[in-house]
Amino acid sequence: MSFGLADSATMLPFIKLPGASLASSSTVDFGGVVGTFLPLDVHRWDHPEHGQPFVNYSGCIRLGELTLLATLGSAIHGEVEQRCEAQLVLPYLAGVNIFTIERQTYTFRSSCLFIPAARTRFQLQCSQCSGIIISFPPESLLPVANAIGGPGFDSLSLQVALQQPAVLSRQSDPRRNRLSDLLMETMAYAERCMAIAGAVNPMLCLDDLIRRLIVMLLVPDLLDPSQESEPRSEPFVHQALLEWLLAHLHEPISLSDMEQRSGYSRRSLQYAFKRHFGCGPMQWLRQQRLARAKALLEKPGSHRSLLAVSAACGYLSQASFSRDFQARYGERPSRVLRRNRDHSRLQGLGEEPALS
Repeated sequence: MSFGLADSATMLPFIKLPGASLASSSTVDFGGVVGTFLPLDVHRWDHPEHGQPFVNYSGCIRLGELTLLATLGSAIHGEVEQRCEAQLVLPYLAGVNIFTIERQTYTFRSSCLFIPAARTRFQLQCSQCSGIIISFPPESLLPVANAIGGPGFDSLSLQVALQQPAVLSRQSDPRRNRLSDLLMETMAYAERCMAIAGAVNPMLCLDDLIRRLIVMLLVPDLLDPSQESEPRSEPFVHQALLEWLLAHLHEPISLSDMEQRSGYSRRSLQYAFKRHFGCGPMQWLRQQRLARAKALLEKPGSHRSLLAVSAACGYLSQASFSRDFQARYGERPSRVLRRNRDHSRLQGLGEEPALS
């Protein structure tokens, strides 16, 4: 790679991911990548540094309704037209990015740029084309925002934010700085899942987490406890919610699902679980899944394999299941399974297992 991109390519998610990465040696090829994976029509795509070679490395994955396109390469000037979705642009290297949307110019380096879903042409000038573009249907954010805000949340602030382009400055609001970092960390985790298992386990609900972070980037006041809509009385965990969670441990369950079913906001749900169980709702959910796995492994006469047990409790990777199980119970699930089978075999022979 040229101009010192070799080290950067190993840091940016999806760029080096087998089966998801592409290399372009011309603006035509790179324009084809953008037009193929994002809902954008590329009308002009130029390399302004004449006489210098053009190079670009891209990687793209889909998470539910989200498209995540990482790009790292030479400077680009272009004109594109949106089709139907909104985009969030997260720069990676400290180049200068200039977007002109509806005659308004937006200049940014490390801050995010939100581009609303409006069928309009816009121009861009990137001194170094590096970062991640998240493309998504804007209407998919509304139920997530309602879940985070809880009953009585007025979604007008989000609806307004979804209608206009905006530079989401890290400097002017430190909350956005942390949220942007969390977005990049989440996508790096998605890449690790892809590299290990070839897919992102839907049980992780990473698409929901990314949507939640985008919502809070657009409306950071949702992080403010003064925005709570419930009364200040102590929230409790509804038994109906717990019963529903226990009945669906084998299915993907997101934090937004829990908020919607409980009727609590993000903060109240976290407080209720912390108060009654000593942990957050997602940690409690993981504990219940591991407890279910332990019960299956210890079930008399069970012939389930370790892989079948881990899959039944929401794990796509047997390695991650074994790691979490050992951290929770102090021994590997394979040992529990072997002990149970030895016990069942000895009982079948009419023998008593030796005391250890």
